[in-house]
Amino acid sequence: MGERLRSPTERLLSVLRSGRVEILVEPRPWRPRRDPKRRSRLVEEHRRRRGDPVHGGGARRPIMTAYRQQALSCAAALQDGPRRPRDLKPAIPDAPKILLGNVYGWFVRVERGLYALTDEGRAALTRWSPA
Repeated sequence: MGERLRSPTERLLSVLRSGRVEILVEPRPWRPRRDPKRRSRLVEEHRRRRGDPVHGGGARRPIMTAYRQQALSCAAALQDGPRRPRDLKPAIPDAPKILLGNVYGWFVRVERGLYALTDEGRAALTRWSPA
């Protein structure tokens, strides 16, 4: 037997002993699956971003996310010295969570409720500064 080609218009057929052919499944037009959870996460990410931080064409560089933008705002606020999360919260609502989580290693807890910027945080501010 030769190689069989598949096409999107294939049908599933049944051949009966009497020689009669029945169509079991008709092809339907392709429609992408809807994933409302994924869509809502994507829409929420874009809602939280400020401006258009991705300049396209940059390979081998982390992308700018809404979380990274907020972390950079926290780092910029701590540039002058240690501060409390509650002082940052009016401008950056997620500041307490960002400082406590310290995902990028930019912050250090000086004492209870007081955070400062690390050397990595200062380097991130220069690296991610708007050019």
